[in-house]
Amino acid sequence: MTTTKDARIDYDYKNDILYLYTDEKVKDSLQIENFVIDFSQNNKIVAVEVLDASMILSELSQANITKDALSKIESATMSIYQGKELIYILLVIRLSINQESIDLRIPVPAPANVSVVA
Repeated sequence: MTTTKDARIDYDYKNDILYLYTDEKVKDSLQIENFVIDFSQNNKIVAVEVLDASMILSELSQANITKDALSKIESATMSIYQGKELIYILLVIRLSINQESIDLRIPVPAPANVSVVA
């Protein structure tokens, strides 16, 4: 079953870090390359942080995603599907490039059997 949630958005322009999150508290985090995945007390994914966001999102979307564009994100959602060996996370980020709204679909890598340590 796929769960889709609207995400809140924070973007740190200076450090080029994009943070998409829900209202649930974070218990622990797991970093996989340029992605930091945050988990709740119940091991649910509640946030995703993208480090070097403009570079990573440009590479994954094959578009020129600037820091200015990331500072003006219109909306974002996180869709999560639990498979047997992997969790599939899809970020959909709506932003404006050259005065046109586009949706970036960004897959995030995540193992299914995450052991969150307090």
